[in-house]
Amino acid sequence: MPTDRAETTLNGKKFAARGSAQSCHPRGHSPRAQSPANENPAWLFFRRWAANPVSIASITPSAPSLGRLMARHVRREADEIVVEYGGGTGAITKALLDSGIPASRLFVIERDKELHAYMTAKFPGVTVLLGDVKDVRSLLPPQWVGKVGTIVCGIPMILIPAEAQRLIMDEAYAVMPKGRQFLSFTYSLRSPLRRQALHLSGKRLGWAVSNIPPAAVWGYTRD
Repeated sequence: MPTDRAETTLNGKKFAARGSAQSCHPRGHSPRAQSPANENPAWLFFRRWAANPVSIASITPSAPSLGRLMARHVRREADEIVVEYGGGTGAITKALLDSGIPASRLFVIERDKELHAYMTAKFPGVTVLLGDVKDVRSLLPPQWVGKVGTIVCGIPMILIPAEAQRLIMDEAYAVMPKGRQFLSFTYSLRSPLRRQALHLSGKRLGWAVSNIPPAAVWGYTRD
């Protein structure tokens, strides 16, 4: 995993100036790249939304109230981890850490390279994995497969086609003990997942009305 992280951090961050360096900078000084963690998160989130609106679905990061609502429904035993799908700029990540989950027991899967670089720099104690959530079993270190207490999903599942939903959910439940919850939020009044088709039991756990737009959190289990 360190190799992926290093490559992602450097990707797109080579600041090559036209002409010689001496013509632009005093002798002995060179341009310094800004740390990804120093970028304004709202602006970064908006830029990545504009690049891929279907994957992100909102132009603003989640409100703290939504993160707290999701964190309240997380279950994690002492020998388990929590996995977050789609870290974005870390609004829900921060709420999970603030709720008492140790950084060493929080894994985030983010497939956008810029957001991955930002999250890696912003939360150095958290394991931020670059990849697609459908590959969760191969992305997680082997010792944690089957030891995921809860999956907290920040990607817009309601916009994902049925077959892709099935693949994501089958892989999610393959890394969790039986009876554990997959948490997801939506801006819709209906369930973001097709419960009957996916053989899920699910219910709305609450609303974060101060989120923009207001969001409902759902919890799902599979027998």
